Amino acid sequence: MHYIRLLRPPMVERTRTRHLLKIALTITTDLGDAYLSPQEPIEIAVIGAYRDESGALKPVILTQNATPRWRADMRVLKFDLQLPSSPQPIQTIQIRPSSRQLAALGTTDVFPVPDGPGLLMGVYADMPSDQEAPSRVCFRSLRLVGSDVSGPVNALQVEEDFGDSIARHIWDGGVVTLSMIASLCLTDQSATPEASMPLLRGILRQPGQSLNILELGCGVGIVGIGLSRILRACLLGCASHILMTDLQEAEERTLANISRYSQEAGQSEDTAPDVDFESLDWHEGKNGGFGVKVEARAWDLVVVSECTYNTDTLLALVQTLSALHMHSADKPGGSCNTKIFLATKPRHSSEREAFDMLAKDGWVVDEKTVVPLPVLNSAGQSVEMYLFSRTTSKSLDA
Repeated sequence: MHYIRLLRPPMVERTRTRHLLKIALTITTDLGDAYLSPQEPIEIAVIGAYRDESGALKPVILTQNATPRWRADMRVLKFDLQLPSSPQPIQTIQIRPSSRQLAALGTTDVFPVPDGPGLLMGVYADMPSDQEAPSRVCFRSLRLVGSDVSGPVNALQVEEDFGDSIARHIWDGGVVTLSMIASLCLTDQSATPEASMPLLRGILRQPGQSLNILELGCGVGIVGIGLSRILRACLLGCASHILMTDLQEAEERTLANISRYSQEAGQSEDTAPDVDFESLDWHEGKNGGFGVKVEARAWDLVVVSECTYNTDTLLALVQTLSALHMHSADKPGGSCNTKIFLATKPRHSSEREAFDMLAKDGWVVDEKTVVPLPVLNSAGQSVEMYLFSRTTSKSLDA
């Protein structure tokens, strides 16, 4: 996929006669290592939203009279839009491709694999008032859709930083993984044979049974928080616990997204799965150096998404997974059946070392699926997903 990225907060330039919204954006891959180079210019829509006198959110298309276009030779697109003379100020803007066929708005746009040539994910930003400083973050929104629930689950909103760096942004693997899990858990599987992970579905949809799920390398939290929304929809109020972990520098953004999620959920703590964060360095985790939140539970499922790209950390990752397995087995009421759900968008051949290490440490693949990822005007890519169980307690040499 490609992502519309705001390079700076939207700014409003005010004069006596008009208010201009000034935007600077780029369109790149998830790692920001390639710009979108379309064969034909892509029209960009900017949609504002304000609240009317009743408090209802009202959309207004800001690009109706002036349509910005992204062309193949572009690296940055800057444009100004005149804001409408509404009695209420614009509170939020959405920037996305004008063509619905190109827009990744919901999980069913991503999975099952779309027929179109590729997808672009839009971006949202809150507009500051005259007294407020510009926001330091923008956010993505993805509707979690399924046929087994009445309409979409509340859209997942995830904050990320402005700019086109790889840190504190969502990546392809997380978006595709979440979309596949939404299909597994929220959709009649007879209608979607593409979701060929029945064992994972069985774990996530155990009627009346709570789950303890630990995520490693959570980033900004799109998979863990999205999974919490999905479980709330399909477990009918059965409390589950999701603990997201990453290095200390991920804490601020992840906690902000947990707070955003809690405010949007509108559910009591008794009915919404618990979501939390704790920092975890795999170089400590490989020796059983876990924080109090990890130590507190036996873990049914460990989720790992987009964590195998850095070969320098693969050994520590695998050893941490095995240490978590042993920790869960030793907890009162624990078992040796802790599973790993691993998803990766392969970026280089050296990532395969992770699978060799897992096999040597006694982990076996219970099921696997490969989800194609069409990319606009580029070679197709894919996201691989695996469910592992462990057959032995032996450990890799440190």
